[in-house]
Order: sequence, then structure tokens, then C-alpha cells
Amino acid sequence: MQTSDFLSFLLLSKRRSFNQRAVDLRKALRLYNLLMMKRNERLRVLIAEFSSISHTLDKIQKKSKTMGIAGGTTGAVGGVTAVLGMALAPVTMGISLVATAVGAGMVASAGGMGAHTAQQAKKKIVNRTAVEKLVDEYKTNVADLEHCLDFILCAMSELRRHDIPRLRMAGAQTDALKMAHLSQCVVGNYMNSNRKGYVPHPGRMPSEGLLQAFAKEVDQYFTEKDGQKLKKSNKTRFSGRVRLLAENLQDELDHLNHMWEMFS
Repeated sequence: MQTSDFLSFLLLSKRRSFNQRAVDLRKALRLYNLLMMKRNERLRVLIAEFSSISHTLDKIQKKSKTMGIAGGTTGAVGGVTAVLGMALAPVTMGISLVATAVGAGMVASAGGMGAHTAQQAKKKIVNRTAVEKLVDEYKTNVADLEHCLDFILCAMSELRRHDIPRLRMAGAQTDALKMAHLSQCVVGNYMNSNRKGYVPHPGRMPSEGLLQAFAKEVDQYFTEKDGQKLKKSNKTRFSGRVRLLAENLQDELDHLNHMWEMFS
């Protein structure tokens, strides 16, 4: 085979590879668009549910602390002062003013009632099964999106490595050239964004990684007896950990949406 023939064959091979890579990229972009349309809102709702868990625990902690202080104070004053304290207590404490006729004994249990109410709310809303269900659902919804985005960025990086002007002269498909131009714009802007220095590679799953790390830590927050009850000493820590997870997941979802806009 002569040199000219070999070069022609090589160029033809590159053109075919270029065209096929562009076709694959276009399919991946369509899939990403479809997945974002179907799952974006659900992911937002799930993040809101994670935040709700944190807010609920914070409120329970605050309410329990307030009730504890109120119960301790009323128990210490005794007699007439205790009855007066009951009469002036806010309706929101969940105790009818009619109970003042019972006397100080009823007042002494105010703190206990508040703690019981908080305990019931916690059991109803925050338990391990509910948390793990949220983690699994979010992971299921976001995994395909992140895999797809990873493939898209890798494909775009590959297209940018081709000699576009030469392939254009060699008869590369118009759609393939459009994909190459989009790739240059997206990857160029992406590399200059706040994720500067990022090199696309398979297996990098930000949200999945966050969820897996969180799942490994769950054991330390719940009791060993049944694994469902949140340890009293860990309420504040768990609330902060869930809040951090929600914030990080929101950052990653914002990134997915930012890339979606860049692809449009």
C-alpha cells in the first residue's frame, strides 16, 4: 500500500470514528435531557425531605430543652407558685387551663409530658428505615444521571482531540461537526468554571459517593437494640450530618442542572 493510500485510509478511519462518537454523544445528550426532565423535581423533593429531617430534629431538641427547663422550674417552686405558673403557661404546651384545679402535682409532670410529645414526634418522623429509604431512592434517581453526564463529558473530550478542520474537509457529517463545536464550548467553559481542573473519567459519581459515605455512618447514630431509634446523645450530631448531606446533594444537583443548561 502506497503512503498516500495509507493516509487516505487512516483519515477515513478517523472520520468514521469521529462520526460514530458524535452519534453516541447525541444519543447520550438526549438521554440526559429526558432523565433531567423526569427526575429533576423528584430529586429536589428528596433533598427537601432530608432537610426536613434535620429541621424536625432541631425543633424537637429545642422543644425538649424548653419543656425540660419549664418542668424543672415549676417543680422547684411548689404550692401556689406552681399553680400560678400553670395558669400562665402557654396553650401550646398542650395542657388545658382546667388542669390548674388539680394542683401542683399536674404541673410537676409538664416537663415529662413535653419530652414524651417530642419523643413520639421523633419516633413518627425520624427512624432508620425512613432515612435509608430516602438514601436508596435518591441514589436510584441520580445514578443514571451522573453516569450519563460522565459519558457525555468523556465523549466531548474525545471529540475535541480530533483535527476538526481536516475532518471537515474530509467530508465529516454536519451533525458530527456540530457536536464537536458544542464539545469545544462546553468543555472549555467547564474547565474554566468553579470545578477547574476536573478531568472527566468513568466511575466518578459525586452524589453516589456522598450517599455511600453517609450510609456507612448511620450505625453510629442509632441504638443497637433495634437499630431504629436515634440515640439521644446523637440527635444534634445526626441533625447536622443530615443537613450537610442535603446541602452537598443540592450542590451536586445544581451542577447537573448547570450542565443541562450548557447542553441546551
